[in-house]
Amino acid sequence: MIRNVVFDMGGVLIDYDPEKTLYGLFDAPTAQLLLREIFRNPLWGEKDRGTVLPADILAQKRAVIPPEHYDRVAAMVENYYPYMPPFPEPEALVRRLKANGYGVYLLSNASIDFFEHKDGIPALQWFDGCLISAEVLHIKPEPEIYQAFFERFSLQPDTCFFIDDMQANIDGAARCGMPGFRHDHTRFDALLQALQCAGVTL
Repeated sequence: MIRNVVFDMGGVLIDYDPEKTLYGLFDAPTAQLLLREIFRNPLWGEKDRGTVLPADILAQKRAVIPPEHYDRVAAMVENYYPYMPPFPEPEALVRRLKANGYGVYLLSNASIDFFEHKDGIPALQWFDGCLISAEVLHIKPEPEIYQAFFERFSLQPDTCFFIDDMQANIDGAARCGMPGFRHDHTRFDALLQALQCAGVTL
């Protein structure tokens, strides 16, 4: 029986879309460059793992960032949260889940500065616990991060339902015994249906 609902952050609670953001701020060649060299570069994932700092990324990539855009890009690398507004629907869902007695948790790939900015995500005020990748030096879909999550909060995998916008992360959770649903933020109704199909009372 599902007694806990576990949320990813980017693409689920907040709008993480570097492509949309960069094309809205820069000309197309610059946006493509920044996506390739920084925001879709393995270094960005290593920042989430907790093994690379923003300063390391900027030091390695300074030569390829157009000088006229360096200050803005550096600020984005240091703190990307202003470019990830919260979605409006999740807070209401989380409050309904809490009212119906479910545990609500966060399991997200995120750098350690998450703890400086989490108060800007309204839904998180209702959560029972949060685990981010940088704390455990593993990122989804590596099995170690799921095991660390279950151990930290003393949860059985089959009592949890995982919501993530990446199918690879849902598959990784399933291999560890936690069922879930790949979420598309444009289809919030589909998430509600998936929760109900899993036996979650809304």
